[in-house]
Amino acid sequence: MNVIIPPKRRDGGTSFMKLVGYLSLRDEKKPDDVITPDKTEKTSSRSSQAIFDRLVDYVERRNDFSSMQVVASFPDGREQVIVGGVECETNCFSLETAAAEMNMVAAQNRHCKDPVYHFILSWQEDETPTPSQVFDSARHCLEKLGMANHQFVTAIHRDTDNIHCHIAVNRVNPETYRAANLWNDADTLQQCCRVLEKRFGFKQDNGSWVWGDNNTLRRAPWRFRNAPQGAAKREIFSDKESLYHYAVRQVRSKITDAIKNKTASWNYFHLLMHANGLGLREQSGGLVIYDIARPDTMMVKASDVHPSLSKTRLEPYFGPFEAPPRFDSEDLEEGGMQSITTTNPNSRCAIGRREKSVVKKGLLHAMTSNCVIKNTAIHG
Repeated sequence: MNVIIPPKRRDGGTSFMKLVGYLSLRDEKKPDDVITPDKTEKTSSRSSQAIFDRLVDYVERRNDFSSMQVVASFPDGREQVIVGGVECETNCFSLETAAAEMNMVAAQNRHCKDPVYHFILSWQEDETPTPSQVFDSARHCLEKLGMANHQFVTAIHRDTDNIHCHIAVNRVNPETYRAANLWNDADTLQQCCRVLEKRFGFKQDNGSWVWGDNNTLRRAPWRFRNAPQGAAKREIFSDKESLYHYAVRQVRSKITDAIKNKTASWNYFHLLMHANGLGLREQSGGLVIYDIARPDTMMVKASDVHPSLSKTRLEPYFGPFEAPPRFDSEDLEEGGMQSITTTNPNSRCAIGRREKSVVKKGLLHAMTSNCVIKNTAIHG
């Protein structure tokens, strides 16, 4: 499992104004605005009071006609409900009043300009956590962030290939009215993911922490960079996996293994990318990874996917960058790799399954076994 933290705006305002595409509770009109027949569009409220309302509506996937079914209530005040097919949990008096409750508590702290905290927990494609496991995971993260008693709403989304949950929490404590200090929150949540994977038997995902000797967490050997802001924003808006996170999930660990096993080469990188519907090319003096289906519009910096994928690190060992080999349509008849021409945004899911077939037949190994490795390892 992994975590996504939506980026905050640099001007200190909330980043959720662009996150939520739902109608605001009220319209705002500036005094100097002129209403004309051709200017009747609605604008989102910019008041802090409306922020929680739109965020809660978003994580619940609520619409005006959604019916709410109470599933369970707990002695500590938590309640689990189903709203429009979406499973939710909250510790507010009711999910229907959660936004108003959060607004009232946040208003008691005049110094906290951005009381909304929002993060996403995502599981790997082949994992199916139960609602209990998802809600337990969310509460564990809140406890480690120092917000165990803060107001929250958790919603499980199952409409993508990766089951994930959104957690919206009020940074202002409902008893002391003090705002939680979230310094180093990303690192804390990464550690939470490793602990929860072990607790519930999930596979260990990529991250900045791994399990070491004596059953203790330690820093991962590779210090991977954070996801680009554009990748996180795309996932927040559309609930579809970004090219960056898809590439990380599909090829990062394989690149690390190839470097450690001394089987890496330019040809290996090209074959690995193509087996997953991706491509590697030179651009603006560096390297980028792109989507074969949309080579001119969807791309990500190669070193963001893996720090070793840069010309300065690879060329001293493998020589100047080599263009990818030609991939003919005949490859598909051999059960191998093909270029994906569909414009379906979910086509990468099928690519992952195709890669398993490729690896099973040993094609990728056979095509890379003759690669000449110019050095035994890459340091760095």
